[in-house]
Amino acid sequence: MPDKVFLDTNILLYAFSTKDINKHNIAKNIVLSQAVISTQVINEVAVNLIKKFDFSEDNIQKFLSSSYSRYYVVGLDYDVFSAASDLRKKYMFSYYDSLIVSAALASHCTILYSEDMHHDLLIENKLRIINPFK
Repeated sequence: MPDKVFLDTNILLYAFSTKDINKHNIAKNIVLSQAVISTQVINEVAVNLIKKFDFSEDNIQKFLSSSYSRYYVVGLDYDVFSAASDLRKKYMFSYYDSLIVSAALASHCTILYSEDMHHDLLIENKLRIINPFK
């Protein structure tokens, strides 16, 4: 069975940015595949596209539409927040990272692509964090 993949915010942002062409190309290949994201990821990407890339509201609307048509989007509900709290205690994740990990686990992903978290960490014997730029 193929791995179910969750994308952290930084992977999507590298797909938009050409500052580091190597990371851009790697990220672009990842974001074009089937994946899962959360509403948190959409929020974080959108705010960065507005602040760092000067995206217009029309472009933000296109990003939102594309995100919901391309990916499975996990909402943040009580169960995700509660599990995130447990993950923070057990793994010492930051608040926002714990929400990403919790959403990935809730959607039954086996891989979480992220540049910012501990590469190759296996969480709950279910989810492995992979830094695709290593």
